[in-house]
Amino acid sequence: MSAINGVYRHESSNTTLTLEEGDDSHGTCSGTLSLAGIEYPLGFANYHFKHGLSSGPVAISFSVGFASGMAQAWVLFSADQRYTRLRAMGTDVANNGNVGLTAREFIRQTP
Repeated sequence: MSAINGVYRHESSNTTLTLEEGDDSHGTCSGTLSLAGIEYPLGFANYHFKHGLSSGPVAISFSVGFASGMAQAWVLFSADQRYTRLRAMGTDVANNGNVGLTAREFIRQTP
């Protein structure tokens, strides 16, 4: 079981990121992004270790599609493999060509 698995929360935006089924040998995981209580499955979720499996920072990326046709792509950074804080940058893209940028810091929740 990967240490990346867990629930991460950004309180002020009512956003919850749940990562599960982490596979450190392949750098893949699944999960959901919950916005105001509505859960959306993650697509193409993966992560990469800077210094191999033992230590160092981790980059995480995933995408989310919405029924409205809007999509988001996210890139997150963890300073270490304890994953206590995930610094995140996301981009919204709508079918009409509008693009927005979102920044968050997700805090790992205790089980």
